[in-house]
Parts: sequence; C-alpha cells; structure tokens
Amino acid sequence: MTKKLTSICLLSSIPLCFFSAGSVLAKDGTFVASEMGRNGEVNVEVTVKDNKIADVKVLDWSETHPVADLPKDEIPKKIVKNQSLNVNNISGATLTSFAIKNAVKKALVKAELNPADFNKKVPLPPKLTGTVKETAQVVIVGAGGAGLSAAVSAAEKGASVIVVEKSHYAGGNTSVAGGNFNAADLQRSAKFEMTAPRRKIVETILSEKPKNALHAQLIDTVKAQLRDYDANNGKKLFDSPEFHALQTWKGGDYQGDLELVYNLTKQAPVLEKDLEKMGFVWRKNSEQVMGSLWPRANRSANYASGVGFIDTFLNEIEKRKLPVKILLNTKAQDLIIKDGRVVGVECRNSNGQKYILTATKGVILASGGFGANVKMRVYYDTIWDKKLGDNVNTTNVPSIQGDGIVMAEKAGAKLVQMGNIQLLPTTDAYTGSSNSKVNISTSVFVNKDGKRFVNETGRRDTISKAALKQRDKQFFIIGTSEASQIDKNGRNKYGVKLEDLVKQKKAFVDQTWDELAQKAGINAENLKQTVKEWNEFCKTLKGDPFGRPSCDPEVRLDGYAPYYATIMAPSVHHTMGGVLINAKAQVLDVHGKVIPGLYAAGEVTGGIHGANRVGGNAVPDALVYGRIAGQEAAK
Repeated sequence: MTKKLTSICLLSSIPLCFFSAGSVLAKDGTFVASEMGRNGEVNVEVTVKDNKIADVKVLDWSETHPVADLPKDEIPKKIVKNQSLNVNNISGATLTSFAIKNAVKKALVKAELNPADFNKKVPLPPKLTGTVKETAQVVIVGAGGAGLSAAVSAAEKGASVIVVEKSHYAGGNTSVAGGNFNAADLQRSAKFEMTAPRRKIVETILSEKPKNALHAQLIDTVKAQLRDYDANNGKKLFDSPEFHALQTWKGGDYQGDLELVYNLTKQAPVLEKDLEKMGFVWRKNSEQVMGSLWPRANRSANYASGVGFIDTFLNEIEKRKLPVKILLNTKAQDLIIKDGRVVGVECRNSNGQKYILTATKGVILASGGFGANVKMRVYYDTIWDKKLGDNVNTTNVPSIQGDGIVMAEKAGAKLVQMGNIQLLPTTDAYTGSSNSKVNISTSVFVNKDGKRFVNETGRRDTISKAALKQRDKQFFIIGTSEASQIDKNGRNKYGVKLEDLVKQKKAFVDQTWDELAQKAGINAENLKQTVKEWNEFCKTLKGDPFGRPSCDPEVRLDGYAPYYATIMAPSVHHTMGGVLINAKAQVLDVHGKVIPGLYAAGEVTGGIHGANRVGGNAVPDALVYGRIAGQEAAK
C-alpha cells in the first residue's frame, strides 16, 4: 500500500480500509511478463486501461506450431472478453494455456492490479444436440501426415473429401516429429564417405541367405548396383531404394511384410520430389539420425520439425482449392457398416454435436498408433516387460490413443505385432519431447560417469536398452558449437531457444569440457578421456569399442567452444503394431480378406516396421501409404 493511500485510510472515520492498492492505483499502459511453458518461456504483453484488461498479446515463445496456435489466439481473446484469468484451457495444450494465463497474472501485478479481482469462473459453451449428416466420396479419420497426404491424393483424383480430427489442430504426431524423411537420394548424401565399416554393412546384408523370392530379388539387384558402383570407382555413400528395403526389413528382425517395405522405399524418393513441387524445400544434405542405420534422412530447410509436411499439404489444399473439408475437435467413434462394406463414420464434436458422415467410395483410417495410451501399451507390450506405465514419458501428442485400431478391430480387421513398441532414447528426460536436442541425435553419448556406453548409430531398441541401464536411466548427448544445430536466432532445429533449454537445465553450455562437466554433473576426467579417444577414432575410423562405423563431420568433438551437453532419457515413441493392410492400403480381416470400403495408412497400421522401426522411416511410411490409400479409395 502506498503512502498516499495509507494516509487516506488513517484520516478516514472508517476503521478498516476496504480498497486494495491495485483497485485504486492501477496504472494504465502496457506490461510485459513471462512464464515457462512446455518448451520455454512464454512472453506476453498486457495492456491495462481504466482498471481493465484492454488487450493481451503473446510475444516471443518456443511453443510448438501448430499445437500451440489455438491457445495463442484464443486464450488472450477470452481473457479480455471475460475480464478473467479463469478461462478454460485448450485441451492438448494445457501447459501452454497455463503459461499464458500465469504470465498475464504477473503482468497484472506489475500494473498494480490484484489478480484475484480477475478470477471469475467462465462458463463452458452450451452443448449442442441433434445430428448433422454429411456425405463425401472419401472420409478420412485423422488429419496428421497420413490423413492429409490421403486427402490431397484423393482430391487430386477428383473425389470429395471430409477429414475428421479429434484435436483442435491438424498435424498429429507428424507435426511434432523431427521431420526426418528417409529416401535413397545420392545427391543429398554425397557428403558421406563410403568407409570400410559401411562397406562391410552392405556386404553382410548381401551375404544373407534369401528368406523368400522378393528377398532374393532385392539382394541380386543390390549386388548388381554395387558392381556398377565399383566399376565407376565409387567413393561417396552407396545407396538405393532396394538397399533401403533390405536394411529396413533386417532392422525390424524380418517381421515386416517385405512387399510393403519395398513399396515404401521405392515410393519415398518419388514423394520427396513431389513434395518439392508443392513448395517443400529440402536441406542440401542428408543426415544420419537416431536409429536410421544409414545417412539417408532428409528434412526441411524452410520449416522446423515435421510440421512442414502438414503445412505443405494444407497449403496445397488451399492453393488449388481442392474439395477437402476438415472437421476439427471431432472424434470418430464408430465405423458404419452396411452389407459387409464400410460406408461411413459416426463422430461427435467436442461441443456435443453428433455427425453421421457417409462415404460413397471409401473410409481411410489415419488416426495414429497408441503411444499415448498407457493402458493399451502396457496391455500389448511384449518387449519392455510391461513397464511402460505412467512413469515412462512419450513423444506422442495426447490424442494418440489407438482409436482407429479399436474401431478397425470392431469391424473385423486383423491386428498384427501389437506388442512391438519402440522407445526413442534421445528424448527430453523430463517431458519425453524429442525437441530439446542441441547436437545431432547420433553425436557422442556419455553417461553421468562421462563414459560412452553404446554405438550411437545402432538400432533404437538396442540403444534404449543400453540407456535404461545407466545411472538414473539418463545420459547426455555432447557436442561442439561447430557441430551444433543452433541457428543464427539461437534456436535448435525444432525452433526451441537454447537459452530456454539452459534455464530449464535440459542443456548445459560452457567454454571447456571441465566446466561443462561440472555444470551437468558429469565426471570431468572421464569425459575428457572420452573426448580424446573419440577424436583419435575419428582420425583412423578403426577400433571403436562399440563398433561404430563412422565419424561424420557433424559428430566430431574437435571443434570450437562452447561445448554442449543435453540430458536425455528413453520415452515411448512408436507403436509398430496395428491394422493389417495390403500394398493398396486396404484393410484385411482376420481371414486375410479385404474389408470392402476400408483403408488405412500410417502408424494405425502394423506389419511394415516389424520389431524395430528404423529412424526416419515413419514420415515416409505415413505419407506414402496415405497417398496410396487416397488414390485407391477415390477409384
């Protein structure tokens, strides 16, 4: 209470002063405050006039597009309209919603307003009743990468399309993925050398005894390709769609359907070029990312993370005025079956509105897996000893609950390999997000003792199992500034600010390895010895104790300071099991027969990745089979 207000109260005949300093002496003007969100600090600007909130703007932040777009727009509007901080959070973006409201609260304190005066409860909108009936030639469940790829391809074939999405945004898991797109592209992978250990990997795969006719065919094809490579004195990386298929199939312990795998690896380079025609800009060079087994991962130059694929499809729909309607906040509940054929979907909007959507040609399930459904993953798990409960984080967005799998099974679909669940070792140790990395995900890993413990370019399941054996089940990715993925604006490849990661103690930065170790809680002497041994290996490419076959420029540790360490831990990432499909993306029943009118694409399906999904294969899988499903359903 100010001196002036205190004097007025003392001189008054009223024994108690009932006026707060905020309600009497509020300042007009703009006030800036911040609060930590999911990824970093959320900065807001609040305009106060006549003791009221006149305006709220979200300024700079690192929250994820498109997940956080709606709260960024809606929460400020609702605060101003209702003159209340007690507005409802946006489902699926709770941490962001809280951060905006708490930052506004801090700004009100700066304006000498009492936040308690802005806490009236805001009622929920009234629920709607009745049923809306709509018809399209193709109805798609899920607006992630698979669903939007299907929507564009079906519309290109002349079909009218309705897409239903349970979340408040289009994007699904694709929008928060790293955006790595595996495709055999010799132009983009030209910076990589064909080292002797890499050559041995190829030759080992080609020396296998064929397990079926297609396996034999692919081996013979790659042998011929390798002979041509040698005849031309090849020095740069060897690759092809056929080798990609062999490596993917082997990487999944041969449990996948090789025909589906080869279909994926053949079509990935084609789709890569088609996305470019839509305006997608690829980075010049490929990468070898976590669990990709080979340097063929390509990603966007004009987008952070996998949201570039989503925005590209949405832009294509708008630019070409394709006949695609998207219903957000609308959950598919049941497939409608008539005379043995799937003819539509029954849905319900978050406002209570029921929808009956009839599909005259086909229904496509593109609803994702079940990585965010703790009950399902514990029930089905056959790899992690049923220990994937609430104590294990997930990289998945909250909406990934296995809805499409449940609906498909109810309609008679066969489910395959449901126990195959993948952990991603390189995730935020506190939230499970994959967006906190500073250096590339195949850089050097050290535990808290400062020692390496695994081949960082190996399979994800192998690395995850090794990581879970480390102290506190945590480890660090270390790297130099020269090899970092921090851009000129101080953000990593996901768009998250380095300074926010440092504030949250997710990343550590310093000028020497000693100082870095002290900040991060790593044994300094062991860390320096590890760096020394790694630099020696990079000179010779011989004798790595964990069998790593390469030391590419982005993982070297002889670059300049500052040095980085990012704390990591495994999280549930991908569910390889799901609905059985054929090469036309048609869903098969328990007898192996096509269920008329029903298609599926993306993580809702099973039988492609087998026991272990190769890193960088998920996005091309979703987009390739989404395209196939859209084309087939539109026939």
